[in-house]
Amino acid sequence: MSTAETLTLVDVEKILAQWAVNGPTRAEQDQFIATVIQDLNDPQKVGGFQRNIEEVGIWANEVDAAFDRVSRSMEDIFQRYGSTFPELARFRDDWNSYNRRWVTHLLLSRDVASEHVSILRRFDQVFLDMVEHIQTDQDRLHVIVELQKFIDEDHASSDRMAQGFFALKNDITNFVERFDAYVEQKGAELHEQAVSLRREIDGVMKEIVGLNLQARFKLYLFEIFSATAALLGTVVAGTATLIGLLGVVAAAAVLVFLLAERVSAEVRLARARQALAVVNAQQQALARLKGDFDGLKPDINLICERLVMFGEIWQSVSAHHHHEPGTVADRDQVRTESIRFQTHLKLGMDAVSDARFRQEVRLARDTCGPLQAGLEKYAAQLGTRGKRE
Repeated sequence: MSTAETLTLVDVEKILAQWAVNGPTRAEQDQFIATVIQDLNDPQKVGGFQRNIEEVGIWANEVDAAFDRVSRSMEDIFQRYGSTFPELARFRDDWNSYNRRWVTHLLLSRDVASEHVSILRRFDQVFLDMVEHIQTDQDRLHVIVELQKFIDEDHASSDRMAQGFFALKNDITNFVERFDAYVEQKGAELHEQAVSLRREIDGVMKEIVGLNLQARFKLYLFEIFSATAALLGTVVAGTATLIGLLGVVAAAAVLVFLLAERVSAEVRLARARQALAVVNAQQQALARLKGDFDGLKPDINLICERLVMFGEIWQSVSAHHHHEPGTVADRDQVRTESIRFQTHLKLGMDAVSDARFRQEVRLARDTCGPLQAGLEKYAAQLGTRGKRE
C-alpha cells in the first residue's frame, strides 16, 4: 500500500488484525499516518461523519415523537390497569424519568458540542500551532509549560456525552426486560391462583355432594322416627314412645347440623367461584396489558437505535483524534495527545525536528478541522430546541 492509496474498511481490518498479532513496524506506522492525513484532506472521506451530524435534528425529532407516544401510552396503561396491577405506577414513573433524561442530555450535548469546538480550535490553532513553530530551545520550554496548562483542563466531556446516551439506552433496554419479566411473573402467579381455586372448588363441590347424601339419609331416619312416635301413643307403649321421641330429636339435630355444614360449604363455594372470576378477569387484563406494551416496542426500539447513534457520534468525537497505531484511544484523547507531545518535547531540540513527530502533529491538526465543522453543525441542528421544550 503506497501513501497515495486510501484506506478501505477491508484495508483497515487487515492492518489492525496484523498489528494485533505482531504490532506495527515503524514503516507501517509512517505509512498509516500518511494515508490518514491524505484521507482527512479528502472531502468525500470526511463527509460521512458530517452527513451523520446533519441528521441529528431529524433523529432528535424522531426520538421526541417516539418518547411522547410511549409516555402517553404508559399513562393510558396505568389508568386502565393500575387498579388491578398497582406496580404499573413504578414503570410509568421510570419511563417518564427516561424521557426527562433524554431531553436534558440532548440539550447538554448541544452545549458540549459548542464547548468542544472551542477546545479543538484552541488545541489546533494555539497549542499545536506553537508546537509546529518551535524555533529555539526557549520556544520549546515555553510550549512545554503552555501544554501543561492545557493538560490540566478537563476535556473529557465528549466521552461523558457518549456514556450518557449509551447508559440511557441500556436503562431503557433493561426497562423492557423488567416489564416483560413482571408480566411473565404476574401471569405465573395468576395461573397458580387459578389452579388452586379450581382445586378448592372441586373439593367443596365433592364435600357438598357428600353432605347431600348424608342429609338425605338422616332425613329418611327422621321420617321413620316421626312415624314410629305417632303410632306408639298408649300408656303401655310409654317407654317405646319416649325412645321414639328421642330418636326424632336426635335425627333432627343431626339433620340441622348437616344443613349448617352444607350452607357453610355453599358459602365457601361461592367465595371460591367469585375469587376465580376475579383471577380470570385479571388474566384477561394481563393479556391485554401485554399486547398493549408489545405494541410500544417498535417505538422503544427506535429510541434505543437513535440513542446508540448519538452515543457513537460522541464516541467518535472522543476517539476521533489521532492515536498511536496499534493502541487504544484514550477517553480524553486531546489530553492524551497533549501529554504525548509534551513528553516528546522534553527530549530536546532534536526531538522537535524529528520527521515522525512533525508528521503526527500535522495529523492531529488535520483531524481537528473536520471534527470542529461536524460539531458546529451538531450544535446548529439542535440550536432552537431549548425554545421548544
